[in-house]
Amino acid sequence: MATGRSSIIDFLVGRTSKRFRTKFMLVTVFGILVALGSSAGTALFNVTRLEQNATSEVQAGLARANNEYLENYIETTALRLNLLFEQTFSELRMTASMFQTMIDNPEAGDALGKAGASIPYFQDKFELDPNGKWTQNVKGEPSVIAVWHYLLNPDGSLKPESEDLVQKSALFDLFGPSILKNGSQKLQIYYMGPRANPIFRLTPWTEMAQTFDKLYAGHTDKNMWDSFFPGVYEGWQRWIQDPNSRPFPGNEVTVSNPYIDAATGSHIISFFQPLWTKDRKDCSGAAAIDITLDQAVNLIRNVKLKTSGFAFLSLSNGNVLAINPEGEHVLGIGTRGAASQGLTGLERRLSDSVYPEIKHIRLPESETPVFGRVTVKQEGQQGTTSYAIVLRRLPGMNFYNGDSIGKEYWVLGFVVPEVELFSTVYSAEQAIQETTQKILIEQIVVVILSLIAVLLAVMWVSKRITANLVHLSEAAFRLMNKDYSVRVNIDSQDEVGRLGETFNAMASDIENYTTNLESIVAERTQELGTANQKIVALNMMLAAENLRLGAEIDVARRLQTMVLPKKEELTDVPGLDISAFMRPADEVGGDYYDVLQIGSHIKIGIGDVTGHGLESGVLMLMVQSVARTLLDSGEYNPVRFLTLLNQVIYKNVRRVDTDKNLSLLFVDFEGDKAVLSGQHEEVLVFRLDGEVERIDTMALGFLIGMEPDISDFVSTQEIKFTKGETIVLFTDGITEAENREGQQFGIDRLCESITARRELLSTDIQEGVIDDLMEFIGEHKIHDDISIVVIKHE
Repeated sequence: MATGRSSIIDFLVGRTSKRFRTKFMLVTVFGILVALGSSAGTALFNVTRLEQNATSEVQAGLARANNEYLENYIETTALRLNLLFEQTFSELRMTASMFQTMIDNPEAGDALGKAGASIPYFQDKFELDPNGKWTQNVKGEPSVIAVWHYLLNPDGSLKPESEDLVQKSALFDLFGPSILKNGSQKLQIYYMGPRANPIFRLTPWTEMAQTFDKLYAGHTDKNMWDSFFPGVYEGWQRWIQDPNSRPFPGNEVTVSNPYIDAATGSHIISFFQPLWTKDRKDCSGAAAIDITLDQAVNLIRNVKLKTSGFAFLSLSNGNVLAINPEGEHVLGIGTRGAASQGLTGLERRLSDSVYPEIKHIRLPESETPVFGRVTVKQEGQQGTTSYAIVLRRLPGMNFYNGDSIGKEYWVLGFVVPEVELFSTVYSAEQAIQETTQKILIEQIVVVILSLIAVLLAVMWVSKRITANLVHLSEAAFRLMNKDYSVRVNIDSQDEVGRLGETFNAMASDIENYTTNLESIVAERTQELGTANQKIVALNMMLAAENLRLGAEIDVARRLQTMVLPKKEELTDVPGLDISAFMRPADEVGGDYYDVLQIGSHIKIGIGDVTGHGLESGVLMLMVQSVARTLLDSGEYNPVRFLTLLNQVIYKNVRRVDTDKNLSLLFVDFEGDKAVLSGQHEEVLVFRLDGEVERIDTMALGFLIGMEPDISDFVSTQEIKFTKGETIVLFTDGITEAENREGQQFGIDRLCESITARRELLSTDIQEGVIDDLMEFIGEHKIHDDISIVVIKHE
C-alpha cells in the first residue's frame, strides 16, 4: 500500500516538474524572442533615423558655417577696399581745397604768385618745343607744367592769362610733392586749369608733353579737356546749372573708368575734384590724383578661399577689374584693350564669358551679400563643376565712363568650388552611411547568434534550475528564521550558481557580523585613523605644492620686471626725457613697453597682450626678446621690423597652443620727427600751443600673433615732434579702469590730467596721471594691467 502511494507521488512530482520545465522554456523563449525582436527592431529603426538626422544636421550646420564664413570674409574685404579708396578721396579733397581757396581769394593768389616769381624754388623755366606745339618747364623742378601752343604768343612766350595762372599755381610745388609722398600710395597728382586756360601742372616731374606727342598724335589740336577727358568738364558745368543732375549730392569726387596708362603701362584710376569759380556759376578746372589698381588687385588676388576659390572686382556692367589668372579661366573671360580718346580701357566682361551661366550672372542691387550657384563644363574636363558665388555691391561713386558722368557701383565677388566648400559634408555623409551599414549588419548577426545561444541555454538551464531554486528557497526560509549556519550546495556555474555563492557569502557575513560585531567596530576605527593620517599628509603636500607654484609665479614676475627698461636706460636717451610705469592686474602682467637704443637709433614700443596672468606675461617676454634681437641685428625699417616680429611671435604662439595675441605700437625718433608703426591705442601728442593731437593707429598695423603675415596691413605715419612737446603712450588698463559706480576713467580725463602738468618733467607727468587714476578708482578692484610711457622732447 505504501509502495503504491509513493509511486503515485513520484509520478505527480515528475509530471509537475515536466510541466514547470515546459512552461519555463516556453515563457523564457517567448520573452527572449520578444525582447530580442523589439530591441533589434528599435535599434535598426534608431540607427536609420540617426543616420538621416545626423546627415541633415551636418549639412545644415556646415552650410550655415560656410555662409557665415563667406559673408564675414566678403564684408571684411569690402571694408578694406572702401578704406583704400576713401583715403585717396580725403587727400584729393585736401588738395582741391587749397586750389579753391586761391580761386575764392584772387587777391591772395595774385600776391602769392608775384611773391613766388621772385623765389627760385617757385620759378618755372620753360623750353619751347622745336615744332612749336607746346612749352614745358625744364627737368629737375618739383612739378612739370605744360602749356599747349594755343595758349602761347607767336614768339613762344606765354599769353598773359596763362602766365598769370602758371604763377598762381606755382604754390602747388610747395604742397603737391608732400601729399604725393605721404598717405595712400599714389602714382601722380596734378592740377588742370579751366577750359579757357587748360594749363597742366603735375608732380612728379616727367617728360609729359614729349610722351603725349609720341602716344597721342594731334592731341594739341584740341582743347586739353576734349583730348583726354571729353564730356567730364561739361558734366561738372551741368551740376552748377542743375544741382539735381548730380549722381550723389554732397559728393563731388569723380572717378574715371579704369584704364591702362600709356606712359607707365599700369592699370590706373583717375580721381577728379572739380574746382568752381568764386561766384559758383561755372567750373574752374580740377585737381586730380592717379593711383594704380595694384593695391586693389593685390588685395583681391591675395584672398584665399579654400584651395582654389578666388575673388574678383567688377564694374556694375560686369567688366572685371581685378582677378587672378585661375579666376579668369574659371569664369571664361579674357583681357582686351579698348581705345578711347588716347586712353586704353580695361575690357574683361562677364557677359563675354564662354560659359552661358556666367554670362547671365545678375549683379546685386544693394550692399547686402547675395549668394548664388553656377555650374559650368570647362574645356578638357569630364562632367561639370558647380561653384558657390557670393556678390556684394560697394558704395556708389560719381563715375566718368569716357563721355559723361553717371552713377557707378563696383561689385566684389567670391567664387568657391562647392566640392571644396562642402567637402566636409560629403565626407561626413559617406562616413555616416558606412557606419550605419556596418551597424545594421552587426545587429542582424548578433540577433541570430543570440537566438541560437538562448535556445540552447534555456534547454540546458531548465533541466537544472528548478532543483537549485528549491534549495535556495529552503535556505532562505531557514535564514529568515535566524539559522545563520545554513548553506546551499549548488554545483552550477551559471547565474543560479552565482546566486548560491552570493547567498552563502551573505549568510557567512551575517553570521560573522552577528558573532564578531565588537572586533569589527574596533578594526574600522583603526582604519579611519589611518585614513585620517593620510589626509593630513596630503594636506601638507598640497601646501608645499602651493608654495612651489607661488615661487614659480614669483620668478616669472621677477623676470618680467627685470626685462623692463631700468631708470638709467630712460635717462640716458639723448634729447628725450622719458618716464614709464607698469602695474600688472595679476601676479604676472601682459602689458609691454620698452626703450631700445642702438647708436643714434631710438625706438620706443608699447603693447597689450589679451588678458593677463602667466601666459600673457610669457608672451610679453617673447615680444621684448624678439624686438631687442631685431634691433641689435640692424633692422631699422619699421614695416619690416613689425612684419618679422609678428612672424616669430605667430610661430611661438602656435607652438605653445594658446589663443593669446597683442596690440603693438613702435615709435622711432629722429631729430624733430617721430615715425609711428603698428596698431594699438591712440597716441597723444601735446603741442606747445596747448593743443592735444590724438592719433588713431588702427590703420597702421594688425594684431600680433593672429596671422602669419601682416605685411599688407603695416604702414607708418610720420609726425612732427619739436622741443618742449610731449608724446604719451598708454594701454587700455588706464582708460577702461572703473570706479565703484562703474564709470570709466576715459581718454578725456587722461588728456586733462596730462594737460594740467604738461610744463613739468616726464616723471612728474607720469606720477600725476597715476595719482589721478588711483584716486578715481578708489577701493574698486583693478581688472587690467596699467602701463604708461611719457616722452618729452628736451
